[in-house]
Amino acid sequence: MAPARRTIHDVARAAHVHPSTVSRALNGGPGVTLRPETRARVLAAASRLAYRPSGVARSLRLRRTLTLGMLVPDIANPFFPRVIKGAEEAARERGYSLVLCDTADLPEREAEYLRVLREREVDGLLIASSRMADATIAALRAEGFPFVLVNRGARGSDDLAVLVDNEAGIAEAVAHLASLGHQRVAHLAGPQTTTTGLERAAGFRAAVRAHGLDPDPALVVEAGAFDEGAGLRAARAVLALERRPTAIVAANDLIAIGALRAAREAGLRVPHDLSLVGFNDIPDAELIEPPLTTVRVPQEEMGARAAALLVARLAGEAIAVPRIVLAARLVVRGSTARHPAERGATVPPARARRIA
Repeated sequence: MAPARRTIHDVARAAHVHPSTVSRALNGGPGVTLRPETRARVLAAASRLAYRPSGVARSLRLRRTLTLGMLVPDIANPFFPRVIKGAEEAARERGYSLVLCDTADLPEREAEYLRVLREREVDGLLIASSRMADATIAALRAEGFPFVLVNRGARGSDDLAVLVDNEAGIAEAVAHLASLGHQRVAHLAGPQTTTTGLERAAGFRAAVRAHGLDPDPALVVEAGAFDEGAGLRAARAVLALERRPTAIVAANDLIAIGALRAAREAGLRVPHDLSLVGFNDIPDAELIEPPLTTVRVPQEEMGARAAALLVARLAGEAIAVPRIVLAARLVVRGSTARHPAERGATVPPARARRIA
């Protein structure tokens, strides 16, 4: 039979003090004054009895649970673990725990998890699900429930959010390819129902115009998801064009990896025949062959800044910058090279054959 849980009264008897003194010694802030020897005696008694303060009692006292909920669209996407790590560490440093939910980017699952988290009375939410049009966000906004958007935007300029400069990141990728002599550059866009997909596609089109590259609309193909399979299918479409591109900018690294598979199917060598750029700089980006040139997003910083912003909101602090936009920068590796013609190479024609 498990021993009975120790209470604050047990610690008070062992330390020969009043229970309120135990509470002050264990939970007191800078305004609490206790004689050092009294505090030491209470702490020693609590340690000897293996006393653990009641989280429920503390929550009732503070009228907070000191927990934050976090919604992510796909925990298997290697972009998110670093974001989650940054958020968890920042929350823990401020006395909060993090409850993680994987929505699979499904509206009904997101709504279900929001209901569960609200029932468990989390103090606030970090929301990294990707869609722009979101009724649940509108409901939270109308209710005034604290939340911070992570790596996404929403209709509502007053929302707290931590984002990345998607358009500038894509522009840097296109400028890099233009400097290598590429004129016909394709974009495998993310879903246009997401802020990341929409902003990166807009940034790509603007950069193509700025550098005087081929504006052929057939060079922009929307991938159905931010994953490898969608990238494979989208890349097959652009590589089957009669005048195929000599370079591809993908909306994220997983789409880029799918494009790498499509290039191999078509008998193209990266970067000898086709240059390839991703976005995010996931952990595997430098491990694939060839190592992927990609736009680096400060993933841990994004999570940490979002958690800090939410805790500041919960503490009632004045927030000078409600919408934090983090810089992204290009990391050049082995998947990009000069245009084949500039190296005296022959550009292989498009091939109709596909390998399953």
